[in-house]
Amino acid sequence: MEPHFVHPLSSVETIDTDEGQKEVMNSWAFASMIWTSAVTGNTNALAIATELFTNKDKDEIQTFLEASKAGNEAAIAGAIGIIAFAIDDKLAEAFENKGSEN
Repeated sequence: MEPHFVHPLSSVETIDTDEGQKEVMNSWAFASMIWTSAVTGNTNALAIATELFTNKDKDEIQTFLEASKAGNEAAIAGAIGIIAFAIDDKLAEAFENKGSEN
């Protein structure tokens, strides 16, 4: 059975939209999914994780992967945290850019 890492800050909520109810996950849940897939060898997820790691952290991604595969919870939480914060930063950037277009 492949591992599935879920960060304690992960959440999934049901929201009402014009199209009906939708389930949405926060960046921690999304980051958990990305990291789980990267650790289990999904090359697309690894590419996403690598893109989201800062330049400083990119040098350590292999260390995070190996430690996560070994079950090191601190490494798992650390990698998910890096990804989650990067997702939040990308979202903030996207909303900033969209706001400046109006």
